[in-house]
Amino acid sequence: MAHQLKVARIVLDVMSPSSQSIVDLVEKLNRIEGVSQVDITVQELEKNVEDLKVTLEGYGLNYERIKEIIKDFGAVIRNLDCITSAKEHRTRKDDGNLSASMLVLAKHLDSKTGQMSQILDEYDEALKHVRSKQP
Repeated sequence: MAHQLKVARIVLDVMSPSSQSIVDLVEKLNRIEGVSQVDITVQELEKNVEDLKVTLEGYGLNYERIKEIIKDFGAVIRNLDCITSAKEHRTRKDDGNLSASMLVLAKHLDSKTGQMSQILDEYDEALKHVRSKQP
């Protein structure tokens, strides 16, 4: 069975009027089906325009729809800097480790305990819990 490759990440060089809010652009791009994360970084600010690095991540990203949203916003794509495809949607392997670490660290943030073995045991339990919740 052949798998169709789907776009998972797009990085664009975009020029936008400086009067426009990048928050508004993020909101519009986040509404596109398949988009799970949008990152916009101002690379350069000139008198009337901003040079933006726009990174979209997700699965099955529709480049034509992204171009349409950016054009309707009043911005122009100057270059497609990077595009990444995937055969299937995968979650990051480190997501579970990060979640477990955050749970344990949050619990011990205010505590005065210095017992590393207790923290490691709780980390292992939290990691098992996080992994049991993943699809």
